[in-house]
Amino acid sequence: MKKIGKFVSYTDQVYREIKDAVISLDIRPGDSLQERSIAEKLGVSRTPVREALKKLEFEGWVETIPWKGVVVKEIERQDIFEVFQCRYANEGFVGELVASLITEEHITDLKEYQKRMTTLAEQDRQQFINEDRDFHMYLAQLTGNSRLIQFLDHLSDQMLRFGIRAVSNDSRMKETLKEHQAIIDAFETGSKEKARKALEFHIQNSQDILLAMIDEEDAN
Repeated sequence: MKKIGKFVSYTDQVYREIKDAVISLDIRPGDSLQERSIAEKLGVSRTPVREALKKLEFEGWVETIPWKGVVVKEIERQDIFEVFQCRYANEGFVGELVASLITEEHITDLKEYQKRMTTLAEQDRQQFINEDRDFHMYLAQLTGNSRLIQFLDHLSDQMLRFGIRAVSNDSRMKETLKEHQAIIDAFETGSKEKARKALEFHIQNSQDILLAMIDEEDAN
């Protein structure tokens, strides 16, 4: 985390800094968040830190535990189920919508995402996940449905956090690239059904990998 500037509200900036650190796992599940320590690190008073933590707790990123204070919430199976149910229901629909209006220029853009992710798979896991998010949000934006875009954008922060965890497994990055290529191939056919199924397959696989990782961690 870096020191805070003065161009937007301190609370908003503190909120974003803490949230980004949670998403990237710089602050890990179960870690305690001390107001004084965060305030000193970010160069602000404790008030915006307190307000930011309240907002993060309301959104489900942190929780207050008696005798321990504010801690980062663990990722539970139910969290994954709920987020991926929402993705499965909505992104399959995105595939159908986009298949009916996609252009050669859009296909070229998707291939550029794929090219960047292929390079990043060898270099930068964090940026790989960011590009994966952008790939999916690009598809959402092509629908032109502002409410759908806003909803999926809200989910995408959770997905960034899940994604960082998933790509700790090198094979998952390779599978993601293959699944993205299948999505692009489906769009090139112009088939709504193929586009929907390719996206649903990708989302289902992502969920299964994360659940398997949690099961393995719980067993150890």
